[in-house]
Amino acid sequence: MYLGRLELEEFRCFRHLALALPAEGLRLVGPNGSGKSSLVEAIHLLATTRSFRTASERHLIHRDSGRAYGLPPYARVLGTVFADQQATTLEMTLTVEPDRNSVRKRIRQDGLPRRALDVIGTLSVVLFSSEDLELVLGSPSVRRRYLDISLSQIDRAYLRSLSHYARVLEQRNSLLRHLAAAPARDPRAIGEQLAYWDEQLVLYGSFVLAARLHYVQGLRLTLGERFAALAVSDRLLGLEYQSSVPLPEPLRHQVLCETLSDAQPRIAQRFESTLLDLRDDELRRGVTLVGPHRDDLHFTLAGEDLGSFGSRGVQRLAVVATKLAEIDAFARASGELPVLLLDDVLSELDQEHQQRLLLTLSGIPAQRLVTATERRLLEHPSLASLPIADIRDGQICSLVNP
Repeated sequence: MYLGRLELEEFRCFRHLALALPAEGLRLVGPNGSGKSSLVEAIHLLATTRSFRTASERHLIHRDSGRAYGLPPYARVLGTVFADQQATTLEMTLTVEPDRNSVRKRIRQDGLPRRALDVIGTLSVVLFSSEDLELVLGSPSVRRRYLDISLSQIDRAYLRSLSHYARVLEQRNSLLRHLAAAPARDPRAIGEQLAYWDEQLVLYGSFVLAARLHYVQGLRLTLGERFAALAVSDRLLGLEYQSSVPLPEPLRHQVLCETLSDAQPRIAQRFESTLLDLRDDELRRGVTLVGPHRDDLHFTLAGEDLGSFGSRGVQRLAVVATKLAEIDAFARASGELPVLLLDDVLSELDQEHQQRLLLTLSGIPAQRLVTATERRLLEHPSLASLPIADIRDGQICSLVNP
């Protein structure tokens, strides 16, 4: 899989850009603020339909967009994806709706309107960025988002279940807040009102949980090996999925040995019983206290919590190793390699670990887009086959083929 062409219009600092991308990839050099990260962000947006840099889609639209013609501000991103010897065009348009001061997103695939659920996974990416340390040091929501983005690109069934789960969770929390504010509580009436939402929460949540457990187990297959190769260390890097639904070790082991369809009902039983046990607490607090939205990933090094005891350098290497294991997981699941986006990540590593990462990536025959502020960082033999381009103020100033 690779991205053959990228077009940007009024996106971030880009007024207009049309860029042909070689199947091998591209090296991109420019100072901070030149548009390197925005270009990477545009590719990530095509793949996942969301930005990895901002929660406000208004920030993706050029500040002067539409002003000259009196039109509402807009941005457009278009990419041509090649996979299985077939070409697919993905297009995303963001338009500010002045009446509501909101942004409307339109997605098309091969010219036809599509939902985000239908296009995610058409282009798969693995992103290495300078903010990746948040995967270890950030909040649990950061790690859950990482799992959701990765799994959604691999498994459409997961994406659909996650979407249903989010909607059910919102409705159930709304009902819990209403019940918590009620002056009198009839346990039987409360049970009847919650029954449907409990059933739906358990149905979709147990699938999401089973899929996450299987995916994390897949990451662990090569995580230790990837970390050892980067860090030259005999200390074991561990990764554990922490579920708010209690799963004793025998049950967890059984779930991991089964297919998702068989694992789901086993988890559902535990999920349902936990909801009943926590009902009084949930009614008092007006919020759902158990489910995938409360789960977390836990990194350890030699049995110690990596976030508390690991140095910044070791934490960064652990995240890089996780991303390398993610590439392996993509290949196992789909038979395709994702596009690798390395956004200024080399500057965050010392020279020895830059060398180790680049040598590792050179053995992975995937398209690579690598950015840096200094050309010398990209003059490694393993990158010599990639064209190198200079970028300034949202413009490709020069493109040199090897």
